[in-house]
Amino acid sequence: MEKWNELCYILSENLPSNMNEQLFELKVVQAFEKLGWSEFNNEIVVRESIQLGASNRISPDLLLKSKEKGNLFIVEVKKPSVEIDNSTFKGQLSSYMGIMRLELGILIGNKIQIFLDGKFFNKDGIVLIDEIEFRRDSERGLKFVQLFNKETYNKENIEKHAQEKVKQLKEIENFKQLKSELLSESYNEEIIDYLKTKLIDQYDEKIIEKVFEVLEIKIESKNKIVPVENFTKRITKKYISRENFNEPNGRLPIGKYVRKTFGELVRDNLISRSEIDRLQRSDYSKRAFDIQFPFLAKENSPYYERVRYWKNQYFINGEIYFVTSQWYEVPANNDRPFYEGWLRKMKKGN
Repeated sequence: MEKWNELCYILSENLPSNMNEQLFELKVVQAFEKLGWSEFNNEIVVRESIQLGASNRISPDLLLKSKEKGNLFIVEVKKPSVEIDNSTFKGQLSSYMGIMRLELGILIGNKIQIFLDGKFFNKDGIVLIDEIEFRRDSERGLKFVQLFNKETYNKENIEKHAQEKVKQLKEIENFKQLKSELLSESYNEEIIDYLKTKLIDQYDEKIIEKVFEVLEIKIESKNKIVPVENFTKRITKKYISRENFNEPNGRLPIGKYVRKTFGELVRDNLISRSEIDRLQRSDYSKRAFDIQFPFLAKENSPYYERVRYWKNQYFINGEIYFVTSQWYEVPANNDRPFYEGWLRKMKKGN
């Protein structure tokens, strides 16, 4: 983890606010040298001019090589003040990868994005397989170091990592697809037909038909937002203990206060769907709470890290969410007034 924390220092923490792209490029070279690659040994090539036809050339920012395997992957550098979630940047990287017939490319700016050739997923173009923010002690950051350290670099490990990410996305797609099927009118008719068939051995068919004329059987999406622990309790009918939030002085520390009051908002269905969407955005969470991470994150979110979010789960609109644990209450960084202001707003109905 120390190596990743050092990269955070080089590529994010120790940068002037007006850092330009050329100077940042030198920082990126320094970062890869920390991972064992050498510009001196021609393993990191900066802006190599590559001939295309009679008159055209391309110059990728960084090209990582090895003596044994030749060109390995491209790194495109964008100044850290620019958001790299930009289709133009992705298109440029995709173009370079295609021209040079490389399967792996990286964008580095205000965060790191790793792309792999879409052929591995039966898709066109390139596919984003991971996104890493510059935060110390990040598990995603540690994985980046493991994948791109020169001594352990292996294309097969990156492909395996990509397949794991794709599997996670596939599970989410399957969840949404199944939910959609269960909510469809045709599936509702199948349920009724099944019940009628089940009852025909015990009751007269005319009676069954008359009963179904006065009944409505339907699967509906739950609008109410419920914590997962409550959902589990309702299914298993087993008692699940809750945290003891009692404090001798009557004032809860900020962490316990957030968990307790947010749980109450969820229980009373006081948070709108649009607010749930906003709570997953880092910019909104910064403005609303002065915190550095999205208030809510799904496990597959690029923001989610186990050390940054509480283990308590909330089942919201059919998906599992976690609440960030990064709350502080000291004179230099007091998040309580921000949270209390937002809490009052939720209780008043937004």
